[in-house]
Amino acid sequence: MTGAGQQLLALLALRWKMTRDSGVRVGLLAGTAFLLWLIGLAVGSAGSLDPVVRGTAVELAPASFLGFGLLAVVAPLTAGGGAEVVPSNQLVAYPLRPSTAFFGGLLLAPANLVWVVQLVALAAMTGYLTYGGALLPGAVTAGAYVLALTVLGQATAWLIAGLRQTRRGRLAVAAAGATLLVLCVAVVRAGEGGAALDASPTRTVVAGVVAGGEGELTRWALTTAVLLALLGAGLALGTRACSWALRRPGDAGTGRRTAPLRRRSARRTPLGELLAVDRASVWRAPALRRGGLVLAFLPGLVTVGSAAPWTSLVILPGLVAAGAGLLFGVNAFCLDGSGALWLASLPHDPRVALKAKLLVMTETVFATVVLVLVAGSMRSPGQPTAAELAAIGASAVTCTVVVVTVALGLSVRRPHRADLHGPRDAVAPPGALALASLRMAAPAACVGALLSASTVAGSWLLPLVLATPVLLTCGLLLNRSARRHADPQLRSRIVQAVSAG
Repeated sequence: MTGAGQQLLALLALRWKMTRDSGVRVGLLAGTAFLLWLIGLAVGSAGSLDPVVRGTAVELAPASFLGFGLLAVVAPLTAGGGAEVVPSNQLVAYPLRPSTAFFGGLLLAPANLVWVVQLVALAAMTGYLTYGGALLPGAVTAGAYVLALTVLGQATAWLIAGLRQTRRGRLAVAAAGATLLVLCVAVVRAGEGGAALDASPTRTVVAGVVAGGEGELTRWALTTAVLLALLGAGLALGTRACSWALRRPGDAGTGRRTAPLRRRSARRTPLGELLAVDRASVWRAPALRRGGLVLAFLPGLVTVGSAAPWTSLVILPGLVAAGAGLLFGVNAFCLDGSGALWLASLPHDPRVALKAKLLVMTETVFATVVLVLVAGSMRSPGQPTAAELAAIGASAVTCTVVVVTVALGLSVRRPHRADLHGPRDAVAPPGALALASLRMAAPAACVGALLSASTVAGSWLLPLVLATPVLLTCGLLLNRSARRHADPQLRSRIVQAVSAG
């Protein structure tokens, strides 16, 4: 075993020992088993579909593969190279290899909820594409595609992280990103999305999966070999890019670090002051700022390009709200950072501080949901019915409240230390984030599916009636979290965990 492999195993063992809560350990193992079961269920679902529906799904396969590829590239970019098994500031005394950081980020790619959802979707597509034929060859091609794109996305993220170490590199990356965004919007607005999809290399990948299922071994072997070659090239280039990015000195300390800053006007109430502090904390943290910008633009752009029907927009708020809640909501008190001890000593009502966190979480999640819905409604075909509009509005509000309720409960029960100084800093350990994503996404998705099904009745009142008990239940749960936070001993534990770890 190489030195990087030994270091990675040691870090994983250390992270496992640092997870002292047996419930989290059981949850991680159960979540892994559930994911494997879900993938098997998705692959085997082809036989239960109507032939017309299965044919429609096969036509959408290139778009699904392309969506996974885009996600595999964008996800590590938002984290500055991928997630960390153990925060680097806790390993200052230990000389880790750059390749250890690279492979650690690859290993934690499944901790991303959207990545897992796309993986399950690709598993279902593989079953549809190989239905009636051999599943194993097609699955090998699809697996090679998943691995290759994940590795290439990680390598690209480290390359961009290295470029951003200098001012000139940051300007070049920003210009390239803005140009790409404008180009995507122009293609979508011009109605050339179908032509762009036709030119996508994912059609070749889909053809290779189909060839494997039908026994055309020559085309299947060629496609799989190219994907495996890309995987090997990505591993080689990724380790080199990671090493270069970590060795490259940045210019953050070469310029003038002081500048005149206008004093912020005082707010009229303690709640207003705390809201201003929390909002500024979200924007000043590089990890939260970058993640917030991605949440604001990427889901909306994907929704515009897909031209989702109005019924599908009812389900969308649940997934988007869960992603926005992971930004910082699952550990909302991390916004205080090392200043938590000073803030706790101020003469204000603790309920006001909790209310400020709750409002900042709510406005972040709800604003993200509204942006995606507005973007999706711009290209949704046809005119929505009154029942669909009522269901979309009820879904936006209810899913936001559900995610905020779960996030606040997690923040009160399991606070974590998070400095949020660098772009790779996370608000919680990878395992805790993975479990939190399931806890938020599952109820939100169920609410979205229930409200979407209610549109079949054609009554605009039914979605509102179905959403009411969910909102009342969330209100009771929020009140319970507030009562727990009112306990001085629990608040002191939160302050100690957030400020000192």
